[in-house]
Amino acid sequence: MKILFNTMTLGKGGAERVINILSNNFSNTNDVMIITNVNSNIDYAFNKNITVKSIAKKENKIIRKINRISIIKILNLKKEIIKFSPDIIISFLPEPSFRVLLLKKYSSKIKKIPIIVSVRNDPKTEYKNPLFYFVMKKLYPLATRLVLQTEDAKKYFKNTINIDGIVIANPVDDTFIEKMYDGIREKIIVAVGRLEPQKNYKMLIDAFEIVSKNHKDYILKIYGDGNLKNKIENYIYSKNLENKIILMGKVNNIKEEIFKATAFVMSSNYEGMPNSLLEAACLGLPCISTNCPCGGPNEILNKGKNGILINVNDFTELANKINFIIENPQIAKRYGENSNNDAYKYSSETVINKWMKIIDELK
Repeated sequence: MKILFNTMTLGKGGAERVINILSNNFSNTNDVMIITNVNSNIDYAFNKNITVKSIAKKENKIIRKINRISIIKILNLKKEIIKFSPDIIISFLPEPSFRVLLLKKYSSKIKKIPIIVSVRNDPKTEYKNPLFYFVMKKLYPLATRLVLQTEDAKKYFKNTINIDGIVIANPVDDTFIEKMYDGIREKIIVAVGRLEPQKNYKMLIDAFEIVSKNHKDYILKIYGDGNLKNKIENYIYSKNLENKIILMGKVNNIKEEIFKATAFVMSSNYEGMPNSLLEAACLGLPCISTNCPCGGPNEILNKGKNGILINVNDFTELANKINFIIENPQIAKRYGENSNNDAYKYSSETVINKWMKIIDELK
């Protein structure tokens, strides 16, 4: 079978991580191609028999925004699809999905190819832009299947375009599914994610300012890079926390970096099924997360049984919960054990079998 993945980039990110796991597994028994809509770096290791192509030239961010609705990209995508002649297309993220669904609507050579659209983020935020919302309502009903990450996202699309989506959680790399660390944890709080507004690191910094007054020997390490790096650095310095909060940048060994930490914290305003939280939970780290839309953290932390859920943008509550985890190691350990025991739900085998069931139905 020929399987084509259609996405934005293959840089560091949640959708890219899922494509990496799925495509590498699918390529063991299928012919797999990946088309990116942006010409950028490839940050994950893909099997050598996977073909990766871009339908775009190198673009800076300004040109990329101008080229969002690019006829050239649509024509290049059409050319590559016809050339590869896939049996099925799996499309991630709004822009790539809009392009491929336009082709399904107007190209006779692509019309009959089954297309699975995978939604990776909170749809209320993702389609908040009126134009995106309008295009989504017009084009997403053309998808053969709609794969979602949470039950809340499923309700959104049922109410908006009357489509019953299929909920499939993200797979985690199987190296994250192992027995949790059982020694004395390091006096470190960790967070992992892009330095972007969605992640609300200001809230986390404000919270840790309070924590550091009660627990002076603890530090916060934030892993990731992004457009807000300078602003976040300046905010840390403005609070004289440069010795307490460290921006670690992107690393390739995140598992080893966070494995022995006291707690993992996520302060996002919204998420889909956040991979960083999922990986930390599978490793058995005590986790604290905002209970943000569209319900991914709530499902990962099992409605608070496998970790602590807090209100969005409430730095005082976050500080209190970090203090609670530090001061109650046995309760923290129990949270970690509960999430570690649920890790099998997110194994590559479990999740890939769910994807293959959909693909087999569309043969």
